[in-house]
Amino acid sequence: MHRPDPATDHADALYDRLSDALRERGRTVADRARNQQAADDAFTALDEHLRSGGLLPTPWRGAAAEAEQASTD
Repeated sequence: MHRPDPATDHADALYDRLSDALRERGRTVADRARNQQAADDAFTALDEHLRSGGLLPTPWRGAAAEAEQASTD
């Protein structure tokens, strides 16, 4: 049974927000500027979360574990 973990859910939500913002294109210069600002804001929120000791988002955890293992081999 899955039990929600608020810390993991928060990290994943920040990651998803950034990923979604980076995928958006926009048809006009104004749309693209808004999308770029949204991506910048999402990146800043994720960066602040990580710098304050927050958990890595789930998609990054496996890569971090693999990198750590590779550095000890």
